[in-house]
Amino acid sequence: MKFSSRKVQNAIGHKLAHSHLGKSRRIPKASTLSESDARDLIEAGVDSVEIVIAEAFDVIEDIVAERLIGQMDWKNCRAERANGGRINIYATCDGLIHFERGQVDSFNSISEEITLATVLPDTPVQAGDHIATLKIIPFYVHDKFVDEAERFLKSMTVSVMTWLTDLRVELVQSYNETITTKVQKKGYQTQRDRLAFYGLTELPHSLVQHDVVHIAEQIRHASSRGVDLVMVLGASAICDRQDVVPAALTSLGGHVSYFGMPVDPGNLMMVGHLDTMVVIGMPGCVRSPAFNGLDLVLDRLMVGLKLDSHHIQMMGVGGLLKDQPNRTIRETTSRKLLDLSA
Repeated sequence: MKFSSRKVQNAIGHKLAHSHLGKSRRIPKASTLSESDARDLIEAGVDSVEIVIAEAFDVIEDIVAERLIGQMDWKNCRAERANGGRINIYATCDGLIHFERGQVDSFNSISEEITLATVLPDTPVQAGDHIATLKIIPFYVHDKFVDEAERFLKSMTVSVMTWLTDLRVELVQSYNETITTKVQKKGYQTQRDRLAFYGLTELPHSLVQHDVVHIAEQIRHASSRGVDLVMVLGASAICDRQDVVPAALTSLGGHVSYFGMPVDPGNLMMVGHLDTMVVIGMPGCVRSPAFNGLDLVLDRLMVGLKLDSHHIQMMGVGGLLKDQPNRTIRETTSRKLLDLSA
């Protein structure tokens, strides 16, 4: 692609590099200059214009966008075409947007002329949320870059993973002389509200004395009932892998996968397993509805994503969650969209 400055009458049939104000109307950039457009510009006193000229193997921006958007594996996403080589992507369901950040970085390194902007990976979204934009920067892109981008995108997936609303989750709270009935009720209601964000409507709840034997008994009962996730809210926060809640889990033959998170609030989080059941030992901050490390953990578990030490360690960047807003249900806007999941 090359630029050229020409007299208006010699630019007819070419694509304008910039918009111009004629005598009666504005002629937008990227439009092909017609004879009537030229007359209107000349009458307005415009003498010359900048045009863009395609060279051999150049592909126009809108065609580039169309070619590329169809190569990527989009799950539960829709596309809306816009002008100027732009395609906006929207979620078609509530869930967690999941993709490999490194793949997006690699894609954007193919050429500065081809760009993909997204929300952060593993971000909760709702149906109708704008989650990505594919934008072609110049009017034309050389076909070699388009071919390379197409090949790359065939191995790339962006998915909005739906919440697993049939997961069986139970809450175990322990008490001692410092935990009042009011605190217990608040702890239960806050976790119930937190899980409602994911579409879960039930939260069986037990209240036991804060010691290894009683907490272990409730974890064992939950496992025998086929529960998927047990959330343990102790009367006191876990301060060591040998503390009451982790000791209760290991006494049953379970194991602590990770203790401590590079997230604040939510540092004193324990994640463990008893067979296939996940056991979370929660810090006291979860009694508040404020956004904390538990929300990041639940985001993955509620779509069936693996949660191991690597995933928890990766939460440190962006893990300072203070002053983050609470999660609320938002209205979504209907749009005329192109289904990419078909």
